[in-house]
Amino acid sequence: MIQSHWIIQRLHQHWPNLEITIEQIRTTGDRITDLPLTSIGGDGVFVTEIERALAERRIDLAVHSLKDLPTAQPDGMRLVVTGPREDVRDAFISNVPFRISPAGLFPVTPDASLTQPLRIGTCSLRRTAQVRWLSPDADILPLRGNVDTRLRKLELGNYDGILLAAAGLHRMDLQERLAGRLAYFPVDLFLPAPGQGALGLEIRDEPEWRELLAPLHDPAVQAATGAERMFMRRLGAGCYLPVAAYGEMVDGMLTLRGLVTSLDGQQRINVMQQMPWTPATSIECAEHLGVTMAEEALAQGANEIISAIDSTREQEGQRV
Repeated sequence: MIQSHWIIQRLHQHWPNLEITIEQIRTTGDRITDLPLTSIGGDGVFVTEIERALAERRIDLAVHSLKDLPTAQPDGMRLVVTGPREDVRDAFISNVPFRISPAGLFPVTPDASLTQPLRIGTCSLRRTAQVRWLSPDADILPLRGNVDTRLRKLELGNYDGILLAAAGLHRMDLQERLAGRLAYFPVDLFLPAPGQGALGLEIRDEPEWRELLAPLHDPAVQAATGAERMFMRRLGAGCYLPVAAYGEMVDGMLTLRGLVTSLDGQQRINVMQQMPWTPATSIECAEHLGVTMAEEALAQGANEIISAIDSTREQEGQRV
């Protein structure tokens, strides 16, 4: 809801007389919180019901965390990416201060309350794989629910630390509350999910709605996130596989970095590509950069890693 109110505020800056009402839609991902996302459908668990409401004209605009959106929209839908982009980093929240380094996760001072191995909460396969690369002995435990629920589970002692997106914490202004317990993973050490930190606005692909959202469109953010998402799409990987990507605009260049990793974090394919970018550069050029980088990753064996993970998920699904 915080994201929706922020978008409403921005729309009213450009269209002061616009009448807006909010309809909160609970998706499959919102309702089922006792199972990993990979067990309840993966791609689309946070959007299917919302896109149905759009198609049926029960709503006119949907506000999404871009990282939760599948990389292709249904026919008749259009995606507009707004800016500025929030902090893309992943955050580690614990009950005692921790430091993050290439050597792993370590408490700032010894603490008898910590278990060995460390109990770390996340349901993201991407985060799981990267934590296992940094701290192979960590015990990764499932963690679902909204931000407040996850923090409460941490404070109850169910975990030694949990992983969350920095963007969500910042939008809720939780930095002061978590002071001394919050550490950030550097992007060069721990790549984010494609689209992390950005908001995607989904509308019916109709002229009046394109015109309404035109002032909110951010070409630079759309180019960077478009490249990230096309990297994932070309790999054939869904939102919830251990695939990471980050595009950054620096000195007139779009630099795109990507990662495909095995679940244990031990097989890692890192790739990077660049292209010149100006506001006149088409989004399609940025998306092509993502495709090209994915093909480089595939040439290095990314498909074998993804296929092995898909096979494991299918076997687990059959057991369920």
